[in-house]
Amino acid sequence: MGTMRDALLCISARLFGKPGLPTHSWLAILIAALCILASTSSVAQQAKKNVLVLFSSVKYSDEFLSVVEPSIRSRVPSPITFYDAYLDDRIVEEDSHRESQAETFRRRYSKLKMDVVITCNPQAFHFAVEYRDQIFPGVPIVFISIGKHEFEREKISEGVTGLITPLGFRETIDLALRLQPDTSSIAVVAGVTAWDGDFVGVVHSELVRYQGRVHEIDLIGAPDPQLLKRVAALPPHTIVLFQVYPQFSNQPDFGTWDLLTEIAQRRPTYSVFPRLCINGCIGGAFENNGKEFLSLAELASRILLGERPENVPIVYASDFHNQVDWRALERWHIPESAVPPGSTVLYRDPSLWERGRKYFLIGLSIIVVQALLIFGLLWQRAQKKKTEAALRRSEEKFSKSFRHSPLAITIVTANDHRYLDVNETFEQQTGWKRIEVIGKTALELNLWVDSNQRSLFMQRVLAHGNVQDFEVRFRRKDGQIRTALGSAELIEVNTEPCALSVIADITERKIAEEALSSLSGRLIEAQEAERTQIARELHDDINQRLAMVAVNLETVRLDLPDSEAKNGNRIEETCVLVSALGNDIQALSHRLHSSKLEYLGLKAAATSFCRELSRRHNVKVDLRCEEIPEEVSTQVSLCLFRVLQEALHNAVKYSGVEDFEVSLEGASNEIQLRIHDSGCGFDPNIAKNGHGLGLTSMNERLRLVNGQLAIESGPQHGTTVLARVPLAKGTRNAFTAA
Repeated sequence: MGTMRDALLCISARLFGKPGLPTHSWLAILIAALCILASTSSVAQQAKKNVLVLFSSVKYSDEFLSVVEPSIRSRVPSPITFYDAYLDDRIVEEDSHRESQAETFRRRYSKLKMDVVITCNPQAFHFAVEYRDQIFPGVPIVFISIGKHEFEREKISEGVTGLITPLGFRETIDLALRLQPDTSSIAVVAGVTAWDGDFVGVVHSELVRYQGRVHEIDLIGAPDPQLLKRVAALPPHTIVLFQVYPQFSNQPDFGTWDLLTEIAQRRPTYSVFPRLCINGCIGGAFENNGKEFLSLAELASRILLGERPENVPIVYASDFHNQVDWRALERWHIPESAVPPGSTVLYRDPSLWERGRKYFLIGLSIIVVQALLIFGLLWQRAQKKKTEAALRRSEEKFSKSFRHSPLAITIVTANDHRYLDVNETFEQQTGWKRIEVIGKTALELNLWVDSNQRSLFMQRVLAHGNVQDFEVRFRRKDGQIRTALGSAELIEVNTEPCALSVIADITERKIAEEALSSLSGRLIEAQEAERTQIARELHDDINQRLAMVAVNLETVRLDLPDSEAKNGNRIEETCVLVSALGNDIQALSHRLHSSKLEYLGLKAAATSFCRELSRRHNVKVDLRCEEIPEEVSTQVSLCLFRVLQEALHNAVKYSGVEDFEVSLEGASNEIQLRIHDSGCGFDPNIAKNGHGLGLTSMNERLRLVNGQLAIESGPQHGTTVLARVPLAKGTRNAFTAA
């Protein structure tokens, strides 16, 4: 960065020394120089950081670095290089060794500027504080895994922060007394190093809480057979709290691990150090290393990001969790139920279920699947039997209904129209025996009077799948012609399409209907004749006589003297009333029998009627006549005129509106009459089932001329009356399909 700054100053000096350079050029050069300096400063801020991690145990380093390194890198944007160094646990307390180790570190890191030194246990912390000025002067120290008394012993506050992690002596003692409540003594087994001495002091302060409950026994000494003999002489119900400073495998004779193994075989043993909780030790309460490592990484990151160590408060950790060895619990007959909830149990022998869970689950799955399959097969078999039984019952019921039905039933193949089966009623109605019919067609039996009608019947069945209320004429075996009403449904019999037909003999009903129709026709004819006679008498006799009365009254009024003016006025009013009565009688005569219908035809009669109705009731009737044939039979004209009268009178009387539409249209084969209003409407079904004769009269008149009546109406949706009459001559065929 210094070289870049000197180059810019040199360039600026040369440019400023040139005469005639414009002022804006000086400003541009100055701004560019400032930008370069700012960029250089930003790069400097991203300069690489160096972190030294100091251990006093090689075993501890891998776990620590695997958590701390990525956590710090995620918080600090600058590139970071981590260096790790190790002290020798065996001779770290010797002054000559510490001096030699400090000189070695000074030479090794003399060319590196450390930004932070992290110490990971008491020996490393004491060494770093003691030789900081010699090895890395002014570099902040961040510590972990030391107790409060160890930190306070250094009497240092500047440039140091970290995580004070007290050992879980109290928690370990509580765990031991919970697992073994009959404990009467606690033997503290410790070494002779200063490290051991510090921890023995902490244990003494903690055991004060248990005075009166347990007795304390101190067994202080080097790890040798003599110390082991002292342990063997301990009284019953004594547990051991082990904390001998570790002696490694290259130590002669008897070491820490040998002592721990031997003691754990003789007495229930606990420790506050995870690395000592081996070789038969029951367990202890340990700090949460993962959580503490992350807290340390946060403290170190804050210093790397520029905070002073004095401004980063020391964190006091107190998060302990219990850890026990299942094998030791078994050895000392301690039930696992006594272990506090949430504890970690190591080396538990897997149960039979845990060892073979995979195979048990596979076998259980196979058994369940097989059971489900067996259940499914049994259920399917039961359902099949149930279905078969229901089918048999249905077939029996159908067979019984088929044989003894009061209606004739036949089953005919759809392809060749041959009878598969017929019932007893069919035999009675047709005179043919079942054995004579099976396998033959209706054509071979000459059963249908109209063969074309039979073809139409089968076409409709095949096209629509069913036919409803098809009226047919059939010939009995004895030659008698009868009428029937048939319905058919397309079914399958042994995968072959067939027509199931149900036939009702309606011969007697047809005879009655024809007789009733004939009677209705004669009644209507008699009614029309009576109407004609009454209309003529009203028009030719009574109306003329009323006219003569009016003339005589007028003559009397004219002959009265002036003194009888009052009586003259009364006679004049009477003349007006008589004239109005004559007009009403004339209108009634026209309604009973329209002479215009007789002499001028349907169109003229309809026009005259609509005009007269509009005038009399003060309503508007819009009449439209299109393509009315010139020659319409008297019967058809009279029928349509009466329908127009009845429908329009009802509309004026009940609709509640004053506008009506009437259309009379002719076509090549029929004539249509349509009366529409937008009034309150009504329910046609209720009207048909009522006692009024209006709809009945219209239907009966149209039936006599082969016509049809359709009514579309609904409450508050208006009403449309549509009458259709065919123009072709002939009697209405009552046996067409409904």
